[in-house]
Amino acid sequence: MDTNTKPTDRRSVNPAVRRPFDSPATWFEAVYTHAGDDINNVPWARQTNNPLLMPWLEQQLRVHQRTLVVGCGLGDDAEMLARRDLQVTAFDISPRAIAWCRQRFPSSAVDYQVADLFQLPATFRQAFDLVFDALTIQSIPPHMHADAIAAIAECVAPGGTLLIICYGRQPDEPTDGPPWYLARTELDQFLQHGLQEVHFEEHMMSGVRRFLVEYSRL
Repeated sequence: MDTNTKPTDRRSVNPAVRRPFDSPATWFEAVYTHAGDDINNVPWARQTNNPLLMPWLEQQLRVHQRTLVVGCGLGDDAEMLARRDLQVTAFDISPRAIAWCRQRFPSSAVDYQVADLFQLPATFRQAFDLVFDALTIQSIPPHMHADAIAAIAECVAPGGTLLIICYGRQPDEPTDGPPWYLARTELDQFLQHGLQEVHFEEHMMSGVRRFLVEYSRL
């Protein structure tokens, strides 16, 4: 469920992007299916790592082992984390996306899984030392954000870390998606699920505000 572009001309390439957002499962699967075998028809596919992830990793002194990538899309971030000798599980709601990950990285050490953020396996509960989400929450409508935040928070193990990267907006700034940009007040909902904020960054990149927020579970 990784969405990594604001609306651009690329969106017109894939007609499924313009369909009404009825449910995450059907909407994302339609986008990947209509893309065919052309990665350029997936508007959020970067074919590279999130530009804010590597600088954050380079500053980490803690050793993370069990790692979860939420809404992994086509797998670039998951693969980069695996190259750092982390035990990476990555999931997406779209079977087509997961099949594409396995096709792109046939020798991958990543455990790619089809899973629904709102119905995650019980084995995910507080099971991961590092949970990484780049731009997944914003890829679904705002009325689903609170449940998405609760589900992501539930995956963080005691003593573990959650890293969120998203497009940001001011609280009074409207958002019309997809993607639906997040206000920092929305992200504060993570604090209601046993997490505490450790670090917050705001970046302006290509005219778009981005937030990087690190949380921990005591």
